Order: sequence, then C-alpha cells, then structure tokens
Amino acid sequence: MISLDDIRPVRFVPFTLTLLFLALTITGCRVTVLSPSSDDTARDRNAVLQEENQTLKRENEGLKVRVSEAESDSDPVGVQLSEATPRLISMTIQDSSLVEPLDGDSGPSHLILRMSPSDDRGRFLQVVGSLSVTVVGVSVQDDPMLLAQQVFTPTEVRDAWRGGLMGSGYVFEVPLNGSLHEGLPDSLDVVTLFENGAGDRPGLRDERPVRVRRFTP
Repeated sequence: MISLDDIRPVRFVPFTLTLLFLALTITGCRVTVLSPSSDDTARDRNAVLQEENQTLKRENEGLKVRVSEAESDSDPVGVQLSEATPRLISMTIQDSSLVEPLDGDSGPSHLILRMSPSDDRGRFLQVVGSLSVTVVGVSVQDDPMLLAQQVFTPTEVRDAWRGGLMGSGYVFEVPLNGSLHEGLPDSLDVVTLFENGAGDRPGLRDERPVRVRRFTP
C-alpha cells in the first residue's frame, strides 16, 4: 500500500523541467532553410513556412497542456497516461463550408458548416462537447447583420460526425434568417466556439469568411 507520505513531489521535478525545456526550445531549434532555386517561388516558400508554423503551434499547445498536468499530478502512472492521451487543441472551420439556398437558386439560405478537430500532432480527433455558431453578413453599404446564432448540444455534435474516403469531420446545417439568398454578400463571417464536455479547458474559437454559392444563368 502506498501512503501519501511516500509520494514526494520532488521526484517529478526533472520530468516537469524536461517538458518545460521542450516547450521553450521547440520553436528555436526547428528552422527550415529553403535554398532558392528557379522553381522555388515565393508562394511555395510561404506555404511551407505557414505549414511549419501551424505544426509548431499545435505542438506547443500540446506541451502546455502536458506540462500543466504533469505539475499537478504526482502519480507516475497518471503522468504516463497523460503523456499518451491525445489533446484537442483546435476545432477549425473547413474551406469546403458553403452558404447555399435551401431550394433552387433563390429564397431562404442555410450554412453548410464543416469542421475538423485535431490534436497536437495534427491528427483528427473525435470530440465531446457543445458548439455555438454565429453568422454575420457584412457589406460596404450596410451595417453588419446577424443572420444566425445557434448552439449545438453535445448529442447534436456527436450526431454531426461524418466519415468516408475523403476523411472524417463534422457537418452542421445552420438556417439563415433576415435576408434571401440573392440579397447576401459574396461571403459571410462565421464564428464558432467549441466547449468540451468536461468544461475544464478554455473554449476553442475559430472565425473565417465562408463563400456564398452563386448560380449563373
């Protein structure tokens, strides 16, 4: 039987310091140098650097969570399980999201919202929690107009999961009010906030414009 007196927090100081060292040095040690060539355009370099930046952000977020848990957990088995557990660090709106009319090419519209959660290694991760969605229309001539505000329960989020040959993700349908499809601007601002079921971590927010589908005669 292990008593509380046998647990000495100092035993876990080296482990915590190691994680802190990794969190502080990961961005400084991994730098990719791209040698210029005739085929290496500025756009290609920018895409590579953006991808590396996203990867580093994911890893840093994961390390922050693990360091925090390691500092509060004095059980070696618990620390090992914590290390091996995937951590949700992003819930992002996908570029394939689209606003389209409910019927035909005019009239009321709805937002087809596709979202992808991922862990600190960029892998898809099934989630449990609620999702709030806000849709705003912004144009040069008019004031911003609230078109939708909806909250999906954890059960509704679970049922929104879709999987297939093109990958896994979550798909939500959000009806829009206040304007017919033909009166919408070319894109709408969509803001999402995902909150996990335990409620022990900050919500994951994302915001981006979503294209309004147009029909040409």
